[in-house]
Amino acid sequence: MTSNLLNQLKEYVTPDVISQASGILGESEGGVSKSVSVALPTLLSGFVNKSNDSGFMNGIMNLVTETKSSGNVLLNLPPILSGGKASEIGSKLLSLLFDGKQSSITDLIANSGGIKSSSAGSLLTMLGPLILGYFGKSGMSSSDVTNLLSSERNNILSVAPAGLGSLLGFAGNYREDVSDTVRPVKDDDRGGGFPKWLLALLLIGGGIVLLYLLTKGCNKEKTEEKMEEVTDSVKVNMDSLGEDIKDAATEVKDAAVSLGEFLKIKLQNGVELNAPELGIENQLVKWIEDKTKVVDKTTWFNFDRLLFDTGKSTLRPESQEQLKNIAEILKAYPTVEIKLGGYTDNVGDPALNLKLSDERAKSVMAELVKLGVPASRMTAEGYGEQHPVASNDTEEGRAQNRRISIRVTKK
Repeated sequence: MTSNLLNQLKEYVTPDVISQASGILGESEGGVSKSVSVALPTLLSGFVNKSNDSGFMNGIMNLVTETKSSGNVLLNLPPILSGGKASEIGSKLLSLLFDGKQSSITDLIANSGGIKSSSAGSLLTMLGPLILGYFGKSGMSSSDVTNLLSSERNNILSVAPAGLGSLLGFAGNYREDVSDTVRPVKDDDRGGGFPKWLLALLLIGGGIVLLYLLTKGCNKEKTEEKMEEVTDSVKVNMDSLGEDIKDAATEVKDAAVSLGEFLKIKLQNGVELNAPELGIENQLVKWIEDKTKVVDKTTWFNFDRLLFDTGKSTLRPESQEQLKNIAEILKAYPTVEIKLGGYTDNVGDPALNLKLSDERAKSVMAELVKLGVPASRMTAEGYGEQHPVASNDTEEGRAQNRRISIRVTKK
């Protein structure tokens, strides 16, 4: 599951911010965008690495206070690249996070985005105050920050760049540390989703039927000989099939682990939902019921159990459980209004991606209307490959970028 914290932070790094940063640093917009996609999870991983150190957290909260006094950095990120108070705060943060390993971390970012090391260092100095400013804007205490980082630990570390773990003193890289946590697929663009074990079974069965038809006219001895050959082949294939079934069972188990255990979520109207602890339903209900949470343009919640037909906006049957849950949430909180956002990876034609993302967002909205949610309480828009939450250089990253999200526009 995509880190909700990372997703929210990325909303502040708008295309305009990327463009301005590109001009200041003298780098391509593509290079800056890729570097930001790696730098943010790198910084957050540094936070996660030390979040249980009280001395570190005291230092962080002091920097949060300093960031507040330096102005609204969340809306003025590019100027940090040119120096000033916020830039100094960013440098202090890097020292706290990486203990003199800034040079290696900077090189890691630079290599990922294909930019100069000096530019990568400047981006880290800009993005550090972004995180601090976000904590300050949210009014978080030291314990709030620690709890947030703990709850999002696996999600953050799962998208950290390879090699970061060894730099920060972990055994292996972060991906190895969280290898038992598999992000559930949100949007299957890899095919129709036909289970490989079922396909193998059908092929084996089809082979037996075909051989029967071919040998129907042969003499008994020959037929028996052929059938014996097929039987041996089936035994071999069934052994292999058994491994496939085991793999499929493991994938399902790991996906469930990544979202936590299913639990009963009671809504204010008495309706109970069956949903995973870390799924969108529980996150959304908690946010709606929390009176300290205010509507903004950066807080998005990602669907985690939606599936579409390949290259289409047609929702697959497996999506119904989560769609019904979201509909029940909106019915239970009748003053809430939402916006649905559709996103893709950067593979293919950008115009077609934009069109597909828009159609998918509207398809989800239409389904919610069918489930009893008034259309007047919802809007839907596609953003195509804009606002990636992970690097598009890997299949894992591209899968995370293909998503449908919800933003509450009125409580």
